Parts: sequence; structure tokens; C-alpha cells
Amino acid sequence: MATEARIEFDRDRASQYDLDIRKAIPGYQALHSMAQSLLQTSLHTSARLLVVGSGTGMELINYCQQNPQWILTGVDPSSEMMAIAKQELINQGFLEQVALHLGYLDTLPKTEPMDAATLMLVMHFIPDDGSKLKLLKNIAHRLKPGAELILADLFGDISLPYFVKLMQSWKELYFSQLDETARIKAEENFQNSINNSIYFVPEARIIELLQTAGFSKITKFYNAFLFGGWIAEYTG
Repeated sequence: MATEARIEFDRDRASQYDLDIRKAIPGYQALHSMAQSLLQTSLHTSARLLVVGSGTGMELINYCQQNPQWILTGVDPSSEMMAIAKQELINQGFLEQVALHLGYLDTLPKTEPMDAATLMLVMHFIPDDGSKLKLLKNIAHRLKPGAELILADLFGDISLPYFVKLMQSWKELYFSQLDETARIKAEENFQNSINNSIYFVPEARIIELLQTAGFSKITKFYNAFLFGGWIAEYTG
């Protein structure tokens, strides 16, 4: 039986995460701004939002800043990430608006059904051996019928020629933003991460997984090289 894949971030990686990801992902801030706009057009002012893979808290803080009456639940398995998130929420004065859960989604106690959920840049770390579907189903089971999910992920068909070109183009753009020391380190880590930590699936498979988990009205709103963003509605 599939279980949720275990993702680990040590202290050094956690502390560097927010700086690195902005360089690594084209349009990273725009992606989050678009997600916020999509949610704001459909959620009421006192909505309950589940953030799966809440990391260092940046996403939580962005939602809190613009939506002071939303009630958020952030879930993340990394104690280092969670410690940073908690301190940032305290610093920004948002801790009372957010419930933090250290662990995987399947360990989160049952809550009132959520009005929406986000899964940003998480699922590509999870193998497609039933684990991706399990995670999506776990999210679906915590949503109200009609609730929306924002999903952002790496994707692609590794058997097609375009995949290599997009991968190389992404790599070159990322490396062009780094100084010499950082670039040397990135070159050492990039391919190892792609080979051992990322589980690519084609876009058609992502749509199939969402549909199997109970989502419909799947619409793509973001694309940058091998990164995509989709919004989908839980049909209940």
C-alpha cells in the first residue's frame, strides 16, 4: 500500500530555501500571486484554507497579509522548516490566524472541512506508485464539495525530445543568476536532485490523478519550462 513519501530538509537547506527557490523557478512570485488571485475570486472573507507543504511560511504569510479573516492550516513534515515558519508568523503577527501541524497530511487530526487547499511544488517529490494519488485523495477528503485546489508542480514526459531542451533551458536560466561559487555548488547538486528526488509525470497523468481523486474543472493557469500550475474543483 502506498504511503506518503517522506521529504526531508536539513537546517542549512531549510534556511536557504526561500532564497534559492526564487532563482530556481521562473515566475515564482507571480505563481503565488496568481494563486492568491484565483482563491480570492471564489472564497468568502472568513474562508478556511489548507496549505499542504507550507514550508518556511512564506505562502501562509502572503495569504494572511491580504486576507485577515481567512483561517489557515499549514502542514509540513520538516521540523526545520516549521521552526522558521513559526518564527516568521510570530514576527509578522499572524500566528493566531494559522494552525501549524508538524507532520504529513495523513497525521493531521480531523478538522472542519476546508473551503480550499493549495499544494505548491510538493507532489513532484512523491513517486507515482500510488503515493501521488494518496496525497491528492487525502486533500480531497478534507475539502467541502465545490472547494478548489491549487496545484503547482514539475511535470513532463521524459521520453519526448522537448523535455531535454526545456530541462537544459531551465538549468541555464537558473545558473545565470548565480555567482561562481554558488554555480559550482548548484552544478554538483542539480542533476543529482533531478535524478534522485524528482518524479516527473506527463501533464495528462496529473490530470488523470486529479480526476481519480475526485477533482473536475481542471484548468491550467501557469507554465514555465517544466513547471505548471492548475486549479481544480472537488466534486465531493
